[in-house]
This record gives sequence, structure tokens and C-alpha cells, in this order.
Amino acid sequence: AYTRFFQKQNSAPRFKSKKNNVQSYTTKQTNENIAVVGNKIKLPKLGLVRFAKSREVKGRIVNATVRRKLSGRYFV
Repeated sequence: AYTRFFQKQNSAPRFKSKKNNVQSYTTKQTNENIAVVGNKIKLPKLGLVRFAKSREVKGRIVNATVRRKLSGRYFV
């Protein structure tokens, strides 16, 4: 990020503050790297993550965002 910034190709990188109440990680769907397997979701960098499957996932998954709230709970 800083290399491209110093070459005048991008603006300065911005990082999330740990004091921010929502920390998140977003990933895009490529080569079937996001998939629902039972009550788990397969995510790149994290592997299989258990989630509360309150309803059936319909259609095609385009991207997934994992958020961590101040309470320490994670949401997909």
C-alpha cells in the first residue's frame, strides 16, 4: 500500500482503529472459496466457521463480511 502511495498511484492507506466499535473483514467470491456447508461457512483465511443458520441461503454468494462487535461476538 505504501509503495503505490509513494509512486503517486494511490492515496495514503487508511487503517481501522482498534477503538472503532466495529472491526470487519470482507472477501469476494472467487473459485468457490465461499460456500455454506451445513451450519458452517467456508471462508478464505479463516476456513470453516460455525454460524447460526437461521434461514436457508438462497442464490449465489457474491461476497462475505465478518464483523466483530464490541461485545466480542462475530457476525457474517
